[in-house]
Amino acid sequence: MEHVPLGTTSLKVSRVGLGTVELGLPYEIGLPDPPEDAECIRLLRAAHDAGITFIDTAAAYGRSEQLVGRAFAGVADKPVIATKVGLKVGKEDAGPLKGDDLSRHLEASVAASLKALAVERLDLLQIHSVDEGDFSDELLESMSSLQERGLVRYWGGSTYGEVAPFTVLGYPELFRTLQVAYNLLDRRMGERVLPRCSEVGVGRILRSVFLKGVLSDRVHHLPDHLDRLRDVALEAGKIAIGLGISLPELALRFAVFSVHADVTIFGTASVKEVVANLQTVADGPLPDDALDALDGLQITNATLLNPSTWGF
Repeated sequence: MEHVPLGTTSLKVSRVGLGTVELGLPYEIGLPDPPEDAECIRLLRAAHDAGITFIDTAAAYGRSEQLVGRAFAGVADKPVIATKVGLKVGKEDAGPLKGDDLSRHLEASVAASLKALAVERLDLLQIHSVDEGDFSDELLESMSSLQERGLVRYWGGSTYGEVAPFTVLGYPELFRTLQVAYNLLDRRMGERVLPRCSEVGVGRILRSVFLKGVLSDRVHHLPDHLDRLRDVALEAGKIAIGLGISLPELALRFAVFSVHADVTIFGTASVKEVVANLQTVADGPLPDDALDALDGLQITNATLLNPSTWGF
C-alpha cells in the first residue's frame, strides 16, 4: 500500500482510507443494517493488517467511534484516526452554537471522542458539515485552544457545496485538511476547490466515491424519479464492462488515482469488499481512453448528486 503525506501535516497515511459510517448506521441504497460488533471489529483490523492506515469516523455515526476504539485498543501502530464533531445541536435546521455554548459543546465532544476511541489525543478532528455560517471568533479560538492543550493534533473540515470549502480554505493554518465528495459522476470540487487545496497546502480527503451505492450493483435499485442518475451510472457500467471490470472497480480506480486525491475513503461493511477494493487499487490507474470516455458522463445537477434529496 502506497503511503502519502496528508497535505502539509506531519501525517503520512495510506492513499486509501476506510470510512466507517456503514459500521454504525444503516447506509447505502436500501439502508442495510450494520454488522454485529465482532464482525465490525474484524473488518477494521483486517483493513489495518492489509495496509490501510487512515480510518474515518464521526461522533454522528452511531457506535462507529466505539468500534474503532475497541478494534485498536492496545495496538502499538494504530492507524491515523480521523473523527468529526458537529456544530449544530437539536433540530436539523438549528443554527450554529455561539459563545460559551459552543466552547462547552466542543470540549464535551472532544472528551467523548477521546474516551470512545481510547486515545489521549485526536489525530484529526474535522468539523462535520461545516458551512460558512458556522465561522466565528469563538469557534477559531476554541479550536486553537484544544490544539494548544494537546487534545487535538490537527483540525479539518468536512463540507458540502462550494462556498463552505472556500471559507475553510481561508484558514489553512488551522484547517489542515478538507474532506469533500468526489467521484466519476460528481467532479464539481475538481474545478476550483481541490486545486486551491493544493495551492495552500491543505490535505485532500475524497469521500462518496461510490455515490452512496449508485456506482455499484445497487444502481438497479434506484427509484424511477432518479432515472437520470441511474442511466448515467449504467453508461459508466458499460465502460467498465469494456475493460473487463465491475462498475465499483471503475469508480474506485477513478477516484484513488485522481490528481486531486491525497486520501480516498471507501466505506464497506464487508471484509470481502475490503480485500477486493485493495486488489482493485493494486491494479493501478484507469487507461487514458477509459478516462476520456468517462469525461462525457459528468453530472452537474446539485440536487441529483445530493443523496439527502433522493427521498428514501
